[in-house]
Amino acid sequence: MESNTDALSPLLSILKEHPRGMSVSDIAAAVGVNRNTVSRYLDVLLVSGQVEMKTYGKAKVFYLSQRIPISAMLNFSSDLVLVLDRDRRVIQANDAVCAFMGVERDNITGKGVEESQFAAFDHPLIQGRITEALNGSEVTEELRFLRHAEELFFRVKFLPTVFNDGAPGVTIVLEDITEGRRAEEALRESEMLFRSLVENISDLILNVDETSAFTYVSPKSQEILGYAPEDMLGKTPCDFMPPEKAEDVREHLATLLADPKQRILLEWTMLHRDGTPTTLEVSGTPIYDMIGNFTGYRVVCRDISDRVRATKRLAQWKSFLYSVVSNIPSMVFVQEVDEGTFVFSNEAAEAFLGMTKEEIAGKQARDLFPPGMVTFFDDGYKEMQDRPAIQEEQVRLPDGRILALKKIPIVNSRGILRYMLGIAEDITSRAAAEDRLVAERDLAQGYLDAAGVMIAVIEADGTINQVNRRGYAILGYTGEDLTGKNWFSTVVPERLRDRLTRNFARLTAGELEPPPYEEGPVITRDGREVQILWYNALLRDTEGKVLAMVSSGEEITSSPRGDAPGLKTGTAPAR
Repeated sequence: MESNTDALSPLLSILKEHPRGMSVSDIAAAVGVNRNTVSRYLDVLLVSGQVEMKTYGKAKVFYLSQRIPISAMLNFSSDLVLVLDRDRRVIQANDAVCAFMGVERDNITGKGVEESQFAAFDHPLIQGRITEALNGSEVTEELRFLRHAEELFFRVKFLPTVFNDGAPGVTIVLEDITEGRRAEEALRESEMLFRSLVENISDLILNVDETSAFTYVSPKSQEILGYAPEDMLGKTPCDFMPPEKAEDVREHLATLLADPKQRILLEWTMLHRDGTPTTLEVSGTPIYDMIGNFTGYRVVCRDISDRVRATKRLAQWKSFLYSVVSNIPSMVFVQEVDEGTFVFSNEAAEAFLGMTKEEIAGKQARDLFPPGMVTFFDDGYKEMQDRPAIQEEQVRLPDGRILALKKIPIVNSRGILRYMLGIAEDITSRAAAEDRLVAERDLAQGYLDAAGVMIAVIEADGTINQVNRRGYAILGYTGEDLTGKNWFSTVVPERLRDRLTRNFARLTAGELEPPPYEEGPVITRDGREVQILWYNALLRDTEGKVLAMVSSGEEITSSPRGDAPGLKTGTAPAR
């Protein structure tokens, strides 16, 4: 290679002196070498690119090449360029290679690939590609390298190369495609994420083009509408709607497609494959292509059928409740707490006040009610705010009527008192009836207390319902001490308690009838036994069920009738 270089140098020098070119004969004469040898040397220079040739008729004129030296050209490239000779030694390395490897050019030039910082190239695959290039084949590969734990991707070209002396070599060009690969990977991940999101969210995603036809349908269509995506592609939303709904939607879509809006919010009723109406809440945004042309809408459809049905049921329930509240005989008012004004009243309230609900609305209690009612409705807000509780009160109106008032707090979701529900019921008749009942009860109690014998009412479970004054005197109790207690465990001697309790249970079950009279002892409060002559009667309901037994008894010191038949059965309460 060195001898060839020495022989070629005179030819290059003489051509440099004659920039307009020289023929083979002129060059041979100038350097003193025969024509055939000069011709052979010129072929080498021509192949290596150091000289160029032009033909004029039969004459060939050679002159120095005007090309930029390859070393300078290599440094212009941002790709990593490496030139190897046939022995795989580094002959050339451009600036990009040196910067990437972090070395000086002199530290890698002349070294074998496996001895330099390019040890990664000492791999069977890469060595095989270098061999192919040395044999004249151009090869391209995409390779992955790890550099300082960073993954890098290169598109590598192995190019056959011929040096000045005709010897073969390889030019390796490494194009860094890491960013592109990362972008592709990010795009794939984004697409996978988008696809996973679209396929798994509960909403239906649709793309419609400018003709209203579906160009994309997410798999959720199967669940929401009963159609596979491919069954809907190419069709329009109106193809899946009831005829009475489709026409309005078709006109609305035509308007939106002619004049795109940045965001649309619609409600569609589409038919499920089984014919069931499905209500969809539709949110859409326009789609534009790369050059900004409008191409349609991307819409997100949420199935709100359950919500619509629930809303309808709620509206029906509210209507029902409103009807009930408006027509019940009790007066109903709703008072706003902050201002103290009334915001609702029913028909009974209107009749009571002689005003319409519109006239009542916005007024305060003092504008509507008598003083007693005003005090009830306006007082107690502070206490109810601290501890919400229902308040009740009765008031007597100047005209003698009696009202039962109830005030119920209504709080918001944060527990703050916002409204007061007031209910007023005219209980004048009921109060009069209750007064009559109380009078009749007191009269009956007077009769019982006036009797000269002991009277006791024992319920079916053995509980003492009532004892008259004479009974309290005999037993040594006062007031209501016996009411609600068990007769047998309280006034029956212990030796008779179990037997008489069983017999009383049979009597109340209808298995026995009480005798006309019988004797039996009772225990007084101070522990004494007192003999009583009892007369018993059963109280029954309309179906004949025993509710209680009424027993009247007279204290005796000896049995005036001897052994009465009832004494043997022992059915009296004191037995």
